Amino acid sequence: MSKKTLRILHTNDLHSQFENWPSVTALLKEKKEEAVNAGEEVLLFDIGDHADRVHPMTEGLHGKGNVSLLNDLNYDAVTIGNNEGMTFAKQELDELYVTANFPVILSNLYDENGKRPKWCKPYDIITTPSGLKVGIAGVTVPFYLFYETLGWKIIDPFESIAETVTELKGKTDLLICLSHLGLFDDEKMAEQFPEFDLILGAHTHHVLESGQNQKGTWINQSGRSGKFIGDVRLSYERSENGIECISTSISSVPVDHEVKDLQTVERLEQLTNLAKEKLSREVTTLSKPLEISWFEESEFAKLLAETLKEWCDADVGMVNAGVLLDRLSEGPVTYEDLHKICPHPINPATVMISGEKLLELIRQANKKEMVEYKLRGFGFRGKILGTLVFDDIIIDTNASYIQERDVYVQGKPLDRHKEYKLATVDMFTFGHLYPIISSIEEKRYFMPELLRDILAWKLKRMDH
Repeated sequence: MSKKTLRILHTNDLHSQFENWPSVTALLKEKKEEAVNAGEEVLLFDIGDHADRVHPMTEGLHGKGNVSLLNDLNYDAVTIGNNEGMTFAKQELDELYVTANFPVILSNLYDENGKRPKWCKPYDIITTPSGLKVGIAGVTVPFYLFYETLGWKIIDPFESIAETVTELKGKTDLLICLSHLGLFDDEKMAEQFPEFDLILGAHTHHVLESGQNQKGTWINQSGRSGKFIGDVRLSYERSENGIECISTSISSVPVDHEVKDLQTVERLEQLTNLAKEKLSREVTTLSKPLEISWFEESEFAKLLAETLKEWCDADVGMVNAGVLLDRLSEGPVTYEDLHKICPHPINPATVMISGEKLLELIRQANKKEMVEYKLRGFGFRGKILGTLVFDDIIIDTNASYIQERDVYVQGKPLDRHKEYKLATVDMFTFGHLYPIISSIEEKRYFMPELLRDILAWKLKRMDH
């Protein structure tokens, strides 16, 4: 018997923060060279949310620039996150990995007809030069209604994992899962499926400095935005009874952002310029600027609330002013301009809300703590939530305490007992921001169009 070491490097949740990618690349290359010089075999994985349409390069190239960057580093396998799965149209995701020189491992996503997409497979078995058989499984977080709206069928990841583990039984020496589920579900997976030797995680952006051992299965996750990479060393011996793991060393290695891979800097510049060319198409020409304020109702926010109402064929519209990061100047408006001022992967949504709840929502709407709330997550890429702006709702703002008689909906006094169709942003339909909305069961999402897409639609229709 002779001791051998398998080195596993991994990244997760870059979210297209490409300012950090040249440094990530430099560190990965350094670690790969270090491993090869030490006689170690090396595997490199990405655990999803590499692509995020907040960046103009990802937006303009529909994520294919991200795939090109992964190709440059010769990744051995990846899985997808919710940003790849849910912010691209179905056709865009179907075409995203056409040029990939790595397999996409994903077992819980299907077409509507129940067939697995051509661009992914439920598992892979990588045989290293020394003959070690490494089984790779992959799953992503199942936002059921969102995937269904986009034309996909997503299933319980634990159901698909059970099938994969059964299928791979006796076929591998090591079993690894690429999991974009989050740390809590990774811990649950380790307990339910002790067959896994290692779970590489993502989605919840935890930094596990030295990994985590859960009932004998190691888990690692390395933050977000290219601030860390994961580095795993598995030392093992082969005997007549198979592979025996001697030791496992895990770390999340901080990325030195002063050190950059110059080839990657140049590559990013090329890809970004190509994307900007594609985004330079003109949407419209404004005869006057559209002004925005995060702290009070403004013309631009009012326009977006109106656009939501029209796009969703709703009774009323509502949007938080903070989703518009800047004004639009007089003159030509391009798709790049719209992306700059509204970079969020946020979709329109509707809920059926009673007049009673709508009145309570209006009362909460402009509380100082909500207007100035520094929101992170939920697809929001801005700075503060901002004031709520309504369309087709008139409120007597002089009232010290807003009552039913102070609110007019579609020109008529608010009716506490009536159900209204409210068009708004999807982030209000889940989470803690406005429980009045998130607690409503009847919801509809409008996908794949994002807020900037419906803004483009509206601006083209306006007479300037």
